[in-house]
Amino acid sequence: MARSDKKSPTPSRDKAAPPSPTAARAKLEDVASLAKVSLATASRAINQPDIVRPSIRERVLRAVEMLDYTPDRTAKALSSGRSHTVGAVVPTLGNAIFADGIEALEVRLGARGYTLLLAHSQYDPARELRQVRAMLQYGVDGLVLVGDSFAPEVLPLIRHHRRPVITTYICASRQEIPAIGPDNRRAGYGIARHLLDLGHREFAVISNTSMPNDRSQARLEGILEAIAAEGIRLPPSRIVETAMPSIVAGREAFRKLRAENPAATAYLCTSDAMAVGAIAEARREGIRVPQDISVTGFDDVEIAAETDPPLTTVHVPAVEIGTLAADQLIRIIEGEAVPMSTELEAPLVVRDSAGPAADRPAPRKRRARVDAA
Repeated sequence: MARSDKKSPTPSRDKAAPPSPTAARAKLEDVASLAKVSLATASRAINQPDIVRPSIRERVLRAVEMLDYTPDRTAKALSSGRSHTVGAVVPTLGNAIFADGIEALEVRLGARGYTLLLAHSQYDPARELRQVRAMLQYGVDGLVLVGDSFAPEVLPLIRHHRRPVITTYICASRQEIPAIGPDNRRAGYGIARHLLDLGHREFAVISNTSMPNDRSQARLEGILEAIAAEGIRLPPSRIVETAMPSIVAGREAFRKLRAENPAATAYLCTSDAMAVGAIAEARREGIRVPQDISVTGFDDVEIAAETDPPLTTVHVPAVEIGTLAADQLIRIIEGEAVPMSTELEAPLVVRDSAGPAADRPAPRKRRARVDAA
């Protein structure tokens, strides 16, 4: 039988052969060796890429791809005592303010080598408790929550597991845990004061406080405080409390308030979504905004600037909240101290949905953005 002179092809030296199904799993040491860097540098390039020089990071990531390396998080957790995961529970992802904050939180955690586990409670404390318990059982290194109205078992459970926790969207907690956010009561006072300065004396409020929501409750209290300071009493019939901060809820609440209180000229809503619903329902009924009535929101989500007319609202710094929550939680995990209260500004954003009361002259033109009282 004739021998063939044709040589068998040899694998290219420029490309690594694909690993066989039985090949041993690549280790971080293999990545470091192939990239010609130290073990510590390889770890930083994977877990904290922002602090590594781009040329070195590129070498390490190329080695990761060639070796099909995936971190063994179980082994890492056993050796370090950390899972490098963080849990977060928010009331809803249907409100853009929480979606924006979670995105910022995840980005910052990812840059520091942490993975985010996310759940939403639908404003139900019992559901929030179940989600927190599941995350603790998973082994998260810390938790990010929202507000200050938890089920009684939540914080004792977290402390039993000796895990740090931070709460957000409020500036101070009664529960002796670090808090990051605005002073909701002060911001509510400020937006009501703005309408009073425009000459309004007949108010109605749409507030998502029928389920546990300490942030909206504080906003409502600030609104009522500002109105009361002018000697104006707001009867219960002028306040509609809804469960969810939705456009539909805003429409329904406006319809009810308008039918029962046709004299109201200023409608304050504790979320932008409800304010958008109120404006849409006013338009359906042939009521002009701001010529006939004024409507204000709270949050300053992206759509607030695009409504017709654009919405006067309070800016909640969701991105800053998410970023700071990641930074402070990691500092606690690493054994550092953080402030118990981090108050962020929540400025009033003046747009066209709020104008002078019909029987009052237009005030002097104001800046487009002013600080809340």
